[in-house]
Amino acid sequence: MSALAVTEFWQMSPDEGAPAIRPTEVRFLYDDDAIYVGAWLWDERGLSVPTRLYRRDVPFMESDVLSLHFDTYHDHRTSYRIVINPSGAKRDAILIAGKGRGPAGLAGGDVSWNPVWEGKTTITEEGWFAEIRIPFSQLRFGRADEQVWGLQIERKDRVGQSDAQWVYTPSTEVGSVPRFGHLVGIRGVRSGRRLELLPYVGGRAEYVAAPPSDQVTFGNPFKSGADYFGYGGVDLKYLLTPNLVVDATVSPDFGQVEVDPAVINLTAFETRFSERRPFFVEGADNFQFGGDEGTEVLYTRRIGRAPQGSLPPDAVYHSSPPATTIVGAAKLTGKTASGWSLGVLNAVTAGERASWMGADGTEHHQEVEPLSNYFAGRVRRELRGGQTVYGGLVTAVHRDDVAPLDQTLHSSAYSGGLDFRHEWSGRKWLLAGEFTSSWVSGTSTALIETQRRSSRYFQRPDARYLEVDSAATTLYGYSTRLTFHKQTGQLRFDAVASAVSPGYEVNDVGFQTIADRVQGTFNLKYVEFQPGRHFQNWSVQAGQDWAWNYGGDLIGAEISFVGEAQLLDFSNINGSLSYIPPKANASLTRGGPATRDPAGYSGSVSYRTDRRRKLFGGAGATLSSDRSGAWAREIAANVGLTVSETLDVSVTPTFTDSYATAQYLTSVADPLAGETFGRRYVFADLHQRTLSLDARVNIALNPEMSFELFAQPFISTGDYEGLKELAARGSFRFGRYGTDVGTLMRTNDQKGLRVDPDGAGPAPSFAVNDRDFSYRSFRANAVYRWEWRPGSTLYVVWQQQRLSELIALERGPESGAGRFRFVQDAKEIFRERPDNVFLIKASFWMSP
Repeated sequence: MSALAVTEFWQMSPDEGAPAIRPTEVRFLYDDDAIYVGAWLWDERGLSVPTRLYRRDVPFMESDVLSLHFDTYHDHRTSYRIVINPSGAKRDAILIAGKGRGPAGLAGGDVSWNPVWEGKTTITEEGWFAEIRIPFSQLRFGRADEQVWGLQIERKDRVGQSDAQWVYTPSTEVGSVPRFGHLVGIRGVRSGRRLELLPYVGGRAEYVAAPPSDQVTFGNPFKSGADYFGYGGVDLKYLLTPNLVVDATVSPDFGQVEVDPAVINLTAFETRFSERRPFFVEGADNFQFGGDEGTEVLYTRRIGRAPQGSLPPDAVYHSSPPATTIVGAAKLTGKTASGWSLGVLNAVTAGERASWMGADGTEHHQEVEPLSNYFAGRVRRELRGGQTVYGGLVTAVHRDDVAPLDQTLHSSAYSGGLDFRHEWSGRKWLLAGEFTSSWVSGTSTALIETQRRSSRYFQRPDARYLEVDSAATTLYGYSTRLTFHKQTGQLRFDAVASAVSPGYEVNDVGFQTIADRVQGTFNLKYVEFQPGRHFQNWSVQAGQDWAWNYGGDLIGAEISFVGEAQLLDFSNINGSLSYIPPKANASLTRGGPATRDPAGYSGSVSYRTDRRRKLFGGAGATLSSDRSGAWAREIAANVGLTVSETLDVSVTPTFTDSYATAQYLTSVADPLAGETFGRRYVFADLHQRTLSLDARVNIALNPEMSFELFAQPFISTGDYEGLKELAARGSFRFGRYGTDVGTLMRTNDQKGLRVDPDGAGPAPSFAVNDRDFSYRSFRANAVYRWEWRPGSTLYVVWQQQRLSELIALERGPESGAGRFRFVQDAKEIFRERPDNVFLIKASFWMSP
């Protein structure tokens, strides 16, 4: 049997549109169970063809690569990507049209997709050759007896700077899935096995310090310093129909997932960490909705989050779970025969109780997280070959009413929205929009807290259009966004208008930091794709952004210029300049009157060498300042080295030095403070320095076996000085205590400062704790991964954390807290006793 060969390939670089530099032949065969691919990639370098080993799913930057893209539904929107390099290293992903750039017009998508497929390679004097077998059971496609799939084939010579593809689309046009060619002639096949099981077993050893408290004479009854656990669970995949698949997990464990980096957050807003857990990452595109990063409707890290309840201050020892237990979760994803895309997610998390013991030695128990159910449903319909898309999303959260948690958490939360996307004129123009509403309910106490959150601050005394409703048990809001975009050609632009009402709230299963905001953005961009005397390609962009709250105050403004260029040696340089006009700030006083931020400036520049070199790196600097005297400087670098075919290392140091002239500390009630509505809002100057270093070591022993090490030493210090109070609402004027107004002296215990805001006047004095701090930590995560048979994996994991905190409130002003001393701070990190966690986990893939 012979198969027709695909032989015509066209360059995307260095000579776009010209025939490929090296010949390539790709053939396809199939039987009842799988599709087979044979590829001949001729190369005059023979045995010296550039290659190296990688662990699965790592980007291949220093080797030749063969990529296959299958649009199995022929929907012109999604594709399965299968990638292999000369060493047999593998990657796979589900990619989405319009996400990212590159020769295929594709980047991002669902990189956690891990199908069970086989690939073998051979390197000879004539080049390299690949044989690939992809079971139909690992792909999803329609029920038609004769299949028509979209197809794209890419060959990337990373070192030789030569990229080629089968179906050529100029860089000035929208490419990717809608422009794929066709794979025809597959008849009478089905998706195969209906059920896949992935049971796992594991063990965990925790060596975590449990020092005795100096408040009591007895030790910690909850932790021994050496604790051991065993566990197990199962994941399953069931093909409900040829187009719909159910993924489920019972008692999942994500111990092999890399730890979050250390951060110091002194703002009023939550830090967002990316989702890394495989069950929630895989298939995430089925639930993607909206485009405003400040209002993310579905943020799956809310499921299994750390318990939200707090323990009483007199708890000397306690035992509280680090994360809420996910009892089980299930997803239904796929496409119906009528052309609807479908995604349904439901997860149940257990109620959690914490144990604690006070100074009297009595053990107590307290609920810290209620039994909860999380639901998300997404539908989407695609028309005109994917050029018109519309759909909707619904989310719901239900919690048991458990005291005292019902005083802070919503008993239920719902959101629902509609979105659309329409392209025309050969995808030159794009119009997209969405509308989402939210509704939360709970006790009046919980709703008061919701109304007072940092995203909205209903309690602001100068906001005449807002007020806290102390009797409310529900809150409603909406968010909407409209985008108009010219996305082809050298001259491009986008215009965005959005609004988020004050009552919008999706943090129960979403991520939201903004509300009460109407915003408009316009960006104009010129792109040059053709290589010239100095650049491979370059672009310049000018934009402006304006935002108002629902009271009409200008709360956001920026005029920016950005330039990017790729040099002839494939290194990259970027730069930006921004001017930020004066504007109102409704959050600086944490719920008090608005202030007025002074005008500011910022700029950045960065340079990055070609990532495909064995030794590569880059550096960048960012500077910002405003007219109050505040400033910030950040310097970051990255150096990577490919030591051998199996080993690479990288280090990324970052140093930030900033000076804030209005760091919020506290507010104090005083009816004599008439200019600020009967409260004094206390601030300080803050000099903060932060140094972190992310280090990574990756070893690929063979395509199925790898070792990864991540380590992050982190040092941050904060030196507060110059206590002062806001002089008047709507201003950025402050009265400095002891100089401009009142008096300032140390408290008797030397752990704070006593302020008398008017000296001998009638205003009462108050104390402010010393906030100077030195925070040092070290986090490390090592993972050995062995796919001991297709789909079955063994993990061995080590995690370590060291933490050293120096706080002036606890140690006094002579402790040195707040002073940045690199050598001493670095030594302090490793003088601390480490917390070590060891984990072993084995999974077994079965398909009955």
